[in-house]
Amino acid sequence: MGSALPVGREVLIPRQLSVAIDEGGIRTASGMLPALLYTTEGLERHGQREMVFAVVRTGAPAPGYPLSMARTVHRLAAEGRLVEAGDVSVFNQPGIDSDGRVTGFVYAAAPEDIPSTVRFERPPLVALPLLAGETAVVQRFGHARVLSLLGAQERYYPYPWWFRPGRAPVVDDAEFRAATMLSKAPAYNLPFLRVVHIGDRLELTITAGDPTSYIGGADEELEAFEEALREADDVCAFLPGLADVPQTYVWAPGQRGPAAIVAPGGERSSRIGCNFLLLVRGTAEPTARQVEDGFAVLLTGAMYARLRQAVEAGRSIEIGLPAGAVSTLALRLAPRPGPATRQLTAVRPGPGGQWPSDDAGGDHNAGERYRTGELTIYHPPRAEEAGPDVADGRTLRHVDRGRIVLLTPEEQLRRATTAAELGDFIDRARGIVDRAFTGVRHGTEELMVEFRLGPSRPVGVRIMARPEAPPRELQVVLERQLLALRPPTIRFTEVAFQLHLRLYR
Repeated sequence: MGSALPVGREVLIPRQLSVAIDEGGIRTASGMLPALLYTTEGLERHGQREMVFAVVRTGAPAPGYPLSMARTVHRLAAEGRLVEAGDVSVFNQPGIDSDGRVTGFVYAAAPEDIPSTVRFERPPLVALPLLAGETAVVQRFGHARVLSLLGAQERYYPYPWWFRPGRAPVVDDAEFRAATMLSKAPAYNLPFLRVVHIGDRLELTITAGDPTSYIGGADEELEAFEEALREADDVCAFLPGLADVPQTYVWAPGQRGPAAIVAPGGERSSRIGCNFLLLVRGTAEPTARQVEDGFAVLLTGAMYARLRQAVEAGRSIEIGLPAGAVSTLALRLAPRPGPATRQLTAVRPGPGGQWPSDDAGGDHNAGERYRTGELTIYHPPRAEEAGPDVADGRTLRHVDRGRIVLLTPEEQLRRATTAAELGDFIDRARGIVDRAFTGVRHGTEELMVEFRLGPSRPVGVRIMARPEAPPRELQVVLERQLLALRPPTIRFTEVAFQLHLRLYR
């Protein structure tokens, strides 16, 4: 392929910084792309996430820009200047050795299954070159809008984590500014924010500060969001990161009507990621509508104040909208460790069917119960059960019974559903996970499945894994089957909880 660099490891600064170079292929809808992967080792000691540069092979000599960029990022990190997902670097003069049109880099989260000879303690960053107007659009209108367009161009969801020298630009800065409704609105870049459209609901989520943890404090993110809400003009745009959902809205000038890019197998998902949120404060008639690749939400002054107060207090909130494309604007916060996070550990057993008190008596070999504080959830046994590791009518072979973490108050859970229905739903979810991992080689030790259930709504699912993600194909199948689960009857309010499962190999 004309490589000028050996596949192996380049030592840039002895005992401080090196770059591993791997040659391989990237599987896409259009076929296999031969590529070089450059992964750094040595940035983490300065608090900077390690980085990945992937470059499609074109027959030209292997590019050297990943090595020079690694040196630059290392120097800046040593000075305390770090970059994170959503940040952008801009060149004084355009051009790198593989493409003279490059004017900067955008940084994004790497896919969990990225091939590399380097082991990462934390998810690395992908450093993606940007062409001409793309850099300006990312700076002004957010990285999610450009990354989703790159995903549409390469037919790879949610965005290609590699650079193809000579590719066509996905946006023209002047054309984009003239066409988008955000051109005259001030904007705040909030890469930790996720905006998701779910049927008649628009959900805002503040992600935890540590992306390698299931739960954690998001104090800095909450403070940044609260400051943005406090200082925002009456009409202001908030630019989120890409949501981890199977579909994402995409928009380019001249497009007629909404469009979305979809992950393989994600066609049935009701969750669609949005690339901006435009808030209009002080309207007399609150409403919301989908526009371009985001949402415009009009709130009364009182509604806006309630949203601010919820963010300031660090609590979730739902605001009803009487008309428009969605009827509810919901703010959802990552739970913090401590008393607010209730963990239910499995104990054997107890009588089933109702919501009993903690001192309920009865046959203590009749079923399984989960207990936290004043709440005891009883799951009645099935006749075919042969022991504690049984779900969906069969023995569990690949997962344990797990533990449950409530994300909604206990009293709210009591009002919303019955113990029997919730226990049945959890067992069916365990069975799906167990079957999905049958015969699959994987490095996953623990899986977290977060469920959000509401009246007359399909099941909402979010999946995380540690220390390694399952294979991509398995993730798609698993999410599709969990989304298709028949939900328990839910009344009055939303119910949210996490199911944590340890996997056997």
